[in-house]
Amino acid sequence: MKDMNAEPMLEVRDVVHKYGPVTALSHVSLSAAKGEFLTILGSSGSGKTTMLRVISGLETPTSVSCLRIGGESVVGVPAARRRCTTVFQNYALFPHMTVVENVAYGLKIRKVPTGDALKEAQRALAMVQLEAKADRNIRQLSGGERQRVALARAVVTKPAVLLLDEPLGALDERLRQDMQLELMDLQRKLDMTFVYITHSQEEALTMSDRVVLMRHGRIEQSGEPLDLFDHPVSRFAADFMGYENILDGRLVRRDGAVGEIDLGGGAVVRGKLISTDLAVGSPVSIALRAERLSPVGPGGNGIDGTMKSKVYRGKYTDIVMETVAGALRMRSWHGAPMENETASRVGWKETDAVIFAKGSV
Repeated sequence: MKDMNAEPMLEVRDVVHKYGPVTALSHVSLSAAKGEFLTILGSSGSGKTTMLRVISGLETPTSVSCLRIGGESVVGVPAARRRCTTVFQNYALFPHMTVVENVAYGLKIRKVPTGDALKEAQRALAMVQLEAKADRNIRQLSGGERQRVALARAVVTKPAVLLLDEPLGALDERLRQDMQLELMDLQRKLDMTFVYITHSQEEALTMSDRVVLMRHGRIEQSGEPLDLFDHPVSRFAADFMGYENILDGRLVRRDGAVGEIDLGGGAVVRGKLISTDLAVGSPVSIALRAERLSPVGPGGNGIDGTMKSKVYRGKYTDIVMETVAGALRMRSWHGAPMENETASRVGWKETDAVIFAKGSV
């Protein structure tokens, strides 16, 4: 994890941006350290791409208190004069140029002599393992190779911040996973600040030092990937981060960080409290991941139910249990007891369930 106390390479404070009556960004602040891989995560309309466009200079915000890149204010500075480069999902490569000419283009428009620009372009291509295809036409490359060219063209100018706008969205699943690893390796080699935009929680969890989850133009939660994965602060964050089960109930007891919830129908279960100010008697929700549920004996922390369905999905089997609190989804990896037995009660470790205010949507 990067030193968050050092002067940030990127700093944005209190940015507001509106499109007519629609507020795309509402008083958002964020920062990224030198060499940090920061991911801005969110669904369509959350404000993540607008934030990237404001940082890059492609959008002029309605208002902003501070916008610095590399320690310098870029408020009012045109996009071409900012020390940041953007990699887009559609690559934005020139089809009439060769691979090396595409990579050298950014240097040439900065008045770097042609010979020097081509040498630097070759070095950048070597970083992405494409030096052997420098003289090929862009049309001769695969989708993954084109993405590498776009990366090489972006890093060759040595920006302070590299902005990546869902760059892997057009790739198939296997290639996307391979490119995730290549991006992480490239970022570590360069020790460059990456700001990555995505709607994929898998990409965010895999690649990031820190994740900012956005919703309706605001930051819903931010922290290290494991913070968002294991400690969602709201129903929205839990749902977005892949919690398959969110049950509503009433907090009937608390013991330090552990809460006890009455789900109705005689079902009382335990989990960890996300907030320290939840009062006994207040309506709450408990979130559970399907893969962290397992059969338990009578009296174990869990809930009675009957198996309703099983769906084989290759590496695992999805199971639905009918309970007094509603349907409960579980995931059984092959060889686990649940797959071959009829369970009458399923449970979980207290630390594997999170409890937050019911109104936290």
